[in-house]
Amino acid sequence: MHILTDAAVLEPILNQDWPWAGFAIGDLEPDWMSLCEWRQEANTIVLLFDGLRPRLLGHYGDASGLASILASIGESRVWANIRPEFEEIFFRFYRAERWVRMRRMHLEGFVTASGDAQPLFPRDLPEIESLLAEGEWVLFLPERLAGGHYFGIRRGGRLVAMAGTHLASPRYNIAALGSVFTHPGQRGQGMATICCSHVLASVRRAGIGRVVLNVEDQKAGAISVYERLGFQTACLYLDGECVRI
Repeated sequence: MHILTDAAVLEPILNQDWPWAGFAIGDLEPDWMSLCEWRQEANTIVLLFDGLRPRLLGHYGDASGLASILASIGESRVWANIRPEFEEIFFRFYRAERWVRMRRMHLEGFVTASGDAQPLFPRDLPEIESLLAEGEWVLFLPERLAGGHYFGIRRGGRLVAMAGTHLASPRYNIAALGSVFTHPGQRGQGMATICCSHVLASVRRAGIGRVVLNVEDQKAGAISVYERLGFQTACLYLDGECVRI
């Protein structure tokens, strides 16, 4: 088994399946790489990411070394992202305690900004937090506001819709669309599509042509929005907290 620490070695391996490995490719950025532990056995790579608690476990490549790597991990709990074809091996070592079936989607190409949306900045954080408090939880990383790829729509002087990026790396040509949220009382008016289109146009201007996102598989409305923007489904996967057997 090898512990990999060189982004130049990891990048071509992860790019073999970039729609699935998109978030991991973004983790090659120096600020994120320090939080990563990469284990390789045969044609399998497992990432343990320290930016979450419990640690995030992601699997890339084939199944050839997966059991060996999982046997070497001492974590009593992990937050796992595992595709269905590898669940049988994974469940020999961990049991899913709480989880949801997610869909990974990807986009490669141009998207033209449509409608009217305004850029959001760190100074807009209180307004963003107020909006997000109005509905279901969505992942929002406040530090990403400074990246310049957040956009929102205001009605009556109040922020009612937004979208942004969880990561945006010109170096590795990858971005992750996220924090897509519309006030529950304002849905059904196409504002999510507008905000997302502005985010996608913004990352393209920054030289990024590949975008990934995660969405719960049961959220047909959100999936429809992303498909209209040109996203395609890469795969389904288990996302959740798992305990060692």
